[in-house]
Amino acid sequence: MGGGSNQHNHLVASAASSYVANNWPSESQIIWSGFEVGIKVQSGGAKFQKCAASNASNPIRAAMVSYEQGPNKSRYSWDPLTTLIAVRGAKAGACSECVKCNGKNSIDPITGNNKWIPGPRTNQTYLVLEDPEAAGDAIDALLCQGPVRGGGPGRA
Repeated sequence: MGGGSNQHNHLVASAASSYVANNWPSESQIIWSGFEVGIKVQSGGAKFQKCAASNASNPIRAAMVSYEQGPNKSRYSWDPLTTLIAVRGAKAGACSECVKCNGKNSIDPITGNNKWIPGPRTNQTYLVLEDPEAAGDAIDALLCQGPVRGGGPGRA
């Protein structure tokens, strides 16, 4: 498909997401992070771009400035927040897991549209955002740590 269309990727991702939702092993929990969570969390903006680790050679800073078409602009943080929570847990991302939300996520394999279907207890739950600013600050704090080894791009 030409013209920058991502229709193929959308169809593949929708089918894959639906498959995961329906076939995730019951002995392992899955935690969904919805649109309503990431749309409220901003990161990568001025707080990050003005910290010591965010210098001219920082590839994350360069990517943020390029993507947002200018400095000190933040962006919605679905993926960074999901990654933070996967590694450090919901509280680290200023979220909690819904505890009285028995049911499961249903994802349409064609459109990717999803909705929570209340029902019996399953191994699925979803995130509840407690503090959007604290969530963004937690992501920015990690971005501001800089590299653990090597000191920067091009160094071993």
